[in-house]
Amino acid sequence: MAGGGSGDSSSFDAVLRHLRGLAAPCEPPVGVGSFLLLYASEREVVVWYCPVREEHIEREVVIPCAPLLAAWAALETGERLDEPTLVEIGGSHAMGRWLLALLAQLPGVHVLEGEAVTLLRQPGIPEASAQTATAPKAARRKPAH
Repeated sequence: MAGGGSGDSSSFDAVLRHLRGLAAPCEPPVGVGSFLLLYASEREVVVWYCPVREEHIEREVVIPCAPLLAAWAALETGERLDEPTLVEIGGSHAMGRWLLALLAQLPGVHVLEGEAVTLLRQPGIPEASAQTATAPKAARRKPAH
């Protein structure tokens, strides 16, 4: 992807490759339901949202890559991204939640739960290109009890 962020487009290309490799339904770190990745291009990532609540509707969701790239670049520099920061990067509460959901699927990105859900990318963890798929959230997460 040209321009923006840390200037390392190969790192973001690896993020997109990893997302493309997600075959199983993904669970966001907050909220309920799941999503399936339909495709990830340099322009956008498109998912199929599968809600649990009856009042929510199954639908396609388009996440532009510009805010995803900005959030990834911040994580690469060691910045912790809490939900309010992701909302600011995404431009809306809903887009901040989708950034959180997508970034949480990447290897080396950890979800820290506290007053505000926060993402952290730990150094020394293999790049996103090192894996082609990731375990669902339930398998990666520490037990709550």
